[in-house]
Amino acid sequence: MGVGGIDKRQVERDANELVRAGRWEDALGKLWLLVDRSHVIDDEFRTYLRTMASCYEQLGRKRAAGAAWLFLGDLARATALAQSVPLDLARCAVTARDHAQAARWFESAGWLGHAAIQLELAKNDRGARVLWERLADDTRLRDDPYTQGLVRFNLGRACARLGDHDPARRQQVAAMHLLTAAADGFERQGLRERAFDCYGVLLTIGREGSFENLAEGYLNCVRILREDGLKYYVLQYYEDFQQLALQRRELHAAATLYREAAEFARRQSMPYARFYRAKGGETHMMAAERAIESGASAELAENSYAAAIDAYNELGLYSRVREIYSKLAALPLSDKRRARYARLAQRLKGMADDETPMPSFPDYLRMDTAYPEIWRLDVIEWEQAGDPAETMAEVVQDDKWPDFTRRRALLCRLAQLGSPDSGAAALRPQTLSVLASHLGRVEIYAALAPLEKMLVHEDARVRAAVMRAVRQLFFKRSFVSIIKGLADEDASVRREALAAVQSLHFGHAFDPLSRIYRDAQDVETRRAALASIGKIPSIEAAELLIDVVRHGERHEKDIARDLLVRADHPDVGALLRKAHAAETGPARSDLERVLRARGG
Repeated sequence: MGVGGIDKRQVERDANELVRAGRWEDALGKLWLLVDRSHVIDDEFRTYLRTMASCYEQLGRKRAAGAAWLFLGDLARATALAQSVPLDLARCAVTARDHAQAARWFESAGWLGHAAIQLELAKNDRGARVLWERLADDTRLRDDPYTQGLVRFNLGRACARLGDHDPARRQQVAAMHLLTAAADGFERQGLRERAFDCYGVLLTIGREGSFENLAEGYLNCVRILREDGLKYYVLQYYEDFQQLALQRRELHAAATLYREAAEFARRQSMPYARFYRAKGGETHMMAAERAIESGASAELAENSYAAAIDAYNELGLYSRVREIYSKLAALPLSDKRRARYARLAQRLKGMADDETPMPSFPDYLRMDTAYPEIWRLDVIEWEQAGDPAETMAEVVQDDKWPDFTRRRALLCRLAQLGSPDSGAAALRPQTLSVLASHLGRVEIYAALAPLEKMLVHEDARVRAAVMRAVRQLFFKRSFVSIIKGLADEDASVRREALAAVQSLHFGHAFDPLSRIYRDAQDVETRRAALASIGKIPSIEAAELLIDVVRHGERHEKDIARDLLVRADHPDVGALLRKAHAAETGPARSDLERVLRARGG
């Protein structure tokens, strides 16, 4: 048996024999066995793909053939095959980096957002503005405040680049109102990840506008990231907001942010709390000095110095505290207060500082994907309308994805465009099920929108295939589909959804998993959700398990107790001891058993 469970050489011989016999469909079946494996070296993959492209051409499936030739770099051949399909011609123009031509073809296809983005890449902001204006008037957006807000945001930016500031401001205000309303709606539905996207655009508006908008966006993003347990993203957002607050001389806000970041780092047992507390003290010092320089009241400077003293006292940096008391003794305050500050400064003379290290948040932990261009990406997703082939076309053409991902995206595209029913009004359930499988194996966020569209299909086989695919997509949004699958009328779909619950246990899955656990009526579903929660190494997961041990059903207590014994978060022991001390009766005994099993 060869690589991937097949005899590769024999399958190659069979495929070539079928091609020579003109049996193109049968040849494609063999070629799919060769390309759809985990590990295929590049030269082999391209050889198989050329043969597949030729077979598709012979069968008259020009779109599939064109997609293959475009991936192989034969732009002329792909363009010739795309003559009757504006979207495919647009893809060819994008590959040729002819953004103006790509925009014309996207506009011809009715994809105005795609077209506007291409014109922006071509530095044609005037043309992009016209297209954004047309899209803003699209009747499909009347009941879609989120996409309407994104379009208004893009329109406002185009106006600003053209120097047309009043229309730019009007569009940004409209975008803020729409996105705020959309965020509220998403949060009411429990879709915090979609609300996060709204706040991400709001903070971008704030970067270019008022500090209030910046604060609203950042603080809501931090709140959601904290709730999802994404601690490194939390600190990155805190740091970025702190720097922007300092740049805008919002010193009191910056100091508050440093204090909050310090408390967060302390609670998460991260080594950066002392650094943030020290930065907060420095920022309060800056606020005091600014108050003095601006001629503000001495009491205002005194308050800022007092806040700095609190920070440095907590850190044991007594030389800094002594320095501040000396500064306070020199302020134009009452003689009694000045004398007191002088005595305090003298009292601290000779006290050594605590020299515990204060490491800062390192650059290597910063995520390059922290601020995706949601205002473009989600307009693109909206226009693709859940079409797998078109969604994957964007991935195939995006060089930021690794070759493995781009190959998987191409195979998904070929599975749709090269299927015998590709020209039909609707794809067969069997074809859709195959597509769902391919989407899952691409393993990227973009695969979710096509799967969500398939989830409303009338055939249960398609919906079950969606659940199997979602099992491979480790994103919080995956649970939007899973929750629907758990409530499906068909038992096979519910089984696959339950398997997905059992498979997806990662940091920001805690919120949807806890919601499933809380809301599910089915015992098996509650158990599966609880078991997955127990595999998440977070404070929130441990707290929920402890609560189940204290107040849950007997069979759930047993699961929670076993999970707590194995939990490896450093704060679990302290949480258990605290809960044990506060309990009486059976719950205390259960917690004591867990502590003994953990060795203390």
